Amino acid sequence: MDDKQFNAILLTGDEGTIVQALRTAEDEGALSLVKPMLALLKHPNKAIVRQAIMSSANLIKTQLVSSWGDIEKNVKDGLATILKRLNPAVVDRIADDLYSKDEENRLRTLQVLGLLGQDEKIKQSVSKMLTDPDERMRATAISILKNMLGHKDITIIYRVIQDPDPRVRANGVETMEAVGNTNVISSLLKMRGDKNNRVRGNVLKALYSLGYKEIAGDLCKMLEDSNKWMRATAGWVLGELGQVQEEPFLDLVGEYGIDRDPDVRQNMIKALMKINNIKSLLYCKYLFPGTEIKQAHAALERMKKFRG
Repeated sequence: MDDKQFNAILLTGDEGTIVQALRTAEDEGALSLVKPMLALLKHPNKAIVRQAIMSSANLIKTQLVSSWGDIEKNVKDGLATILKRLNPAVVDRIADDLYSKDEENRLRTLQVLGLLGQDEKIKQSVSKMLTDPDERMRATAISILKNMLGHKDITIIYRVIQDPDPRVRANGVETMEAVGNTNVISSLLKMRGDKNNRVRGNVLKALYSLGYKEIAGDLCKMLEDSNKWMRATAGWVLGELGQVQEEPFLDLVGEYGIDRDPDVRQNMIKALMKINNIKSLLYCKYLFPGTEIKQAHAALERMKKFRG
């Protein structure tokens, strides 16, 4: 059912036909029907209002949730503008699926809730998922909360950075950095030796962002590690921090950039491209072959497109 067909039914004013159209639209309609569905929440007929709540929630879940992974970030952000205006009853209906028996549906529902803004009720619903048995739910929940938590919520994150799953810990560190509370520095310092490369990389980036600048020694340890992913992640950190034009970070890329592993070299090239000054571009030109530079550039462009 398309917009034209749905609106034509609304114009008939026949309440039974409208209810049936809502039921049909939730299975066959496009996301563009959400707006006219929500308008029906002001209808004097309570049966139509109830059905509009159920159908709009189901349409969002079936269309948006099922196609979440294929939607580019700029499109997601546009949808967020619409979703933030949702009636609380529709949000509650969507949130019900957090407790679905279908694990993929639960995960996608959690991601959709992340689009709905910083409403306190949504924050509470998402926070409950931090104790979920599924590590993907916990990792996604703390990532979503990054844009919802304030300084007073820091105790929530303290629990997360002790999680046994490295994805949860890594996302928890990102959230700590986003919240910007310098009181967490002492906790982050204890995590510099984490065995997971992504956690360690996020820790060093967060420490620097929060004002603790003595991370060069820890970066060198990562760059000299036998694990290639530890070295590759160090390259990513150098690119992130080198953008603030700190010369020592750029020189570390020059010193360690010619790594024996192609994945590490790719991150080093990306780091130089992110820093994007005369010295970094000269390093890029003279240290690496043109084919690897083109490959890294293409990867950065894809990432920009995905992130919007």
